[in-house]
Amino acid sequence: MSADYRSWEEREAAAAKTRAEAARIAAEVEAARTAGAQAAEAGAAKTATDLLAEQVKQAGLRKKLDAVKEAAKDEHTELKARRREVNADNGTAFKRIVNVAVVLGLLAALPAQLSYFLGLHKKGEESPGVAWLLGPIPIFLELLAWVGVLGTRWAHRKGLPRWPFWFLTAGLASIAGYINLAHGTDEYGIVAGVALAATSVIGPVLAEVRDFLEGRAAADTRSVERRAAEKAAAKREARAARELKKVHDAEDERRRNLFPLEFAEYERIIVAHPTGAVTREAAWRQAWDNTHLLPLATTADTLAGREDARAAINAVLRNVDRTPESEAVDRLLAEIFRSDGGDSGPSQKPAGDDPDGSAGGGSRVLRPADPKAPGALGRKGKRASGRTAGKTPLRPLEAAHLEAVRKLVDALGDIDRLSARKVREVIGGGSNEYAVRLRDAVKTELAAN
Repeated sequence: MSADYRSWEEREAAAAKTRAEAARIAAEVEAARTAGAQAAEAGAAKTATDLLAEQVKQAGLRKKLDAVKEAAKDEHTELKARRREVNADNGTAFKRIVNVAVVLGLLAALPAQLSYFLGLHKKGEESPGVAWLLGPIPIFLELLAWVGVLGTRWAHRKGLPRWPFWFLTAGLASIAGYINLAHGTDEYGIVAGVALAATSVIGPVLAEVRDFLEGRAAADTRSVERRAAEKAAAKREARAARELKKVHDAEDERRRNLFPLEFAEYERIIVAHPTGAVTREAAWRQAWDNTHLLPLATTADTLAGREDARAAINAVLRNVDRTPESEAVDRLLAEIFRSDGGDSGPSQKPAGDDPDGSAGGGSRVLRPADPKAPGALGRKGKRASGRTAGKTPLRPLEAAHLEAVRKLVDALGDIDRLSARKVREVIGGGSNEYAVRLRDAVKTELAAN
């Protein structure tokens, strides 16, 4: 048999091995392909992520760049605004316009004066030529006016009086203006003459005004806002001062009419003191004291009237057997024990309405409006009802009366100040015996507590 002969089993095993190897290779190829695809996908995803991150970064940079541009633009706008504010505060535009007006005035005035002076000639001279000898006169006249302007500026810097230079400027500029007025009127009419005269006068005048304003501005270093605020405050103060003066004038007029003697003394005190050394109120109080030796608004007549009123009140109280002290206690008790128809205080029912008809009349105070009822304290020696005094000591103490006396002690603040008279006042009258028993019962109760 041939040496390379293999059995079927061997060939089948070799085939199986080959198939297994092919399957392994195929699996490896598939795995490699899958890994490659995943790697490609991962690379693509990473590339997309990197691209997105770069876009975000670029967007942030563009945003920052726009912010920087906006800030630079705002800063430039603010700088321009500050520059305009400074120029407006310094009057830069005004100064420039003045300089332009001065230059234009010189350009208009000098040729007119030159043509006038160069055209002059002697009387009777035939075929006169140009008067060159008179040529420097116009320049001399214009320079004289500016001598005054520069002198004013120098005087201001040195703190010297400026008014002499103002007169010098006005006089010299007037000479040049008059020459232009006369020459322009003869040659071109009145309108041209006035215009030419203005070219010689307005320039120096504007320069003087500019220097004057610069001097004032240099002395006043306040800002525009501060000047405006202080100006408004000054206006408000002036308005308030005018209103206050009107009030004082009206007050003085009323005082002069009602109290002529006192007002004369008041004016004497005001004049005798240095200005501002004494106030109006203090002067008026002193004048009143000098005249009456009494407090303000009080005179001997008003004091006598008060004493008459006090005497009349005392007479009335004596007629009803009352004293000012009892009146004060009545007012205090009326304030503390207000009428509510209950046990918390006395009511306004008369004592005769008490069911037992006792002399005490219960805990209710008589109505002051009842003409037949006794007063809050009653008259000495009289009773609020027709019951005899013999049964009063046998009368039991009422709870409402005890409660009213307890409240009276709280109002007085001291049990030692509690008296039978005050007890009778708070219960609306009654016998003194009953009031003493009420007082002693409350004192014993409070002492025990």
